[in-house]
Amino acid sequence: MEIKTFDISYLNETKETLKSAFYHENSNEIYNEWEFAERVIKSDGYVPELCLIAVEGGKVVGYNVLTKASAGGQTGLALGPLGVRKGYQNSGVGSALVKECIRRAKTLGYSWIMVLGGDYYSRFGFEGSKAYGITVSDNEFENDHLQILYLDNAARGKVSGKMVYCDAFYDSEGNLL
Repeated sequence: MEIKTFDISYLNETKETLKSAFYHENSNEIYNEWEFAERVIKSDGYVPELCLIAVEGGKVVGYNVLTKASAGGQTGLALGPLGVRKGYQNSGVGSALVKECIRRAKTLGYSWIMVLGGDYYSRFGFEGSKAYGITVSDNEFENDHLQILYLDNAARGKVSGKMVYCDAFYDSEGNLL
């Protein structure tokens, strides 16, 4: 498996990979993870070096992106979506993508990364953000699942308030997707 920087020539395969990972019967046809791959490259938060794919046997099998985000006037990054094609899940593809994104974010000088996700992310050092006074919405469930990874310990305790994603994460009415 090879981790590569995404480029537009991989868009259709990337969308297929994300659809394989996330599709369910009630999926929204417009606002979903596979259409996000195209929206994000047109977004104000897109950082090309932080949009990655995993390729095996010439086929895209995984995708992960970090986009610009803010909280309390501080700029950082938001992780996701992270998606691995069915048949390749639980094989280390997702972990490899997350680790490489973290490494690149540190190299680029970002101070933190946030993710709205479950226990999976604690293996990379993510911790609950509520203890730092960081929220993502008025929804307690979402706030309970918002996590932060400090890439620079000097930022610890200096980030607070509501985390705001880049424009790709919101629908036409401004609702978080």
